[in-house]
Amino acid sequence: MDAPDALVAALTGRTATAERIESAVAVRGRLAVLRTDLGQAAAMLPPDGGRWRSEAADRYAERLHELRSRLLGGVERLDAAAAELDERIRRMQTELAEYEQAQRDAEARVQADREAALAEEARLARRAEERSIVAGARR
Repeated sequence: MDAPDALVAALTGRTATAERIESAVAVRGRLAVLRTDLGQAAAMLPPDGGRWRSEAADRYAERLHELRSRLLGGVERLDAAAAELDERIRRMQTELAEYEQAQRDAEARVQADREAALAEEARLARRAEERSIVAGARR
């Protein structure tokens, strides 16, 4: 569990909520758009073009190449962040599903206990009625 997740879990008892999952999915969508934009910007810049006609043009080309490299590095970091976010979303979905299943199981146990208590009350009532019938027949 990540450190922020541990803090949220300590404060709330659980880390995954439908709202947090929806928020993470929305962030994932924004990362995808940003990644696409950076990738397109990098594609518009020329790769290392070698030597140009002047020293100024060479420096300009070097700067463009550096910018392209940085953009591609940003794309790689965004890809890594997106992969980590995808994993975190998957873990939160699993955690939420397990929590919801535990809630359903607990509700089912409560219902089963109620039904068992009602059945026991009905059994005791029948037994009391039978005893009163037997006692009335003896008189």
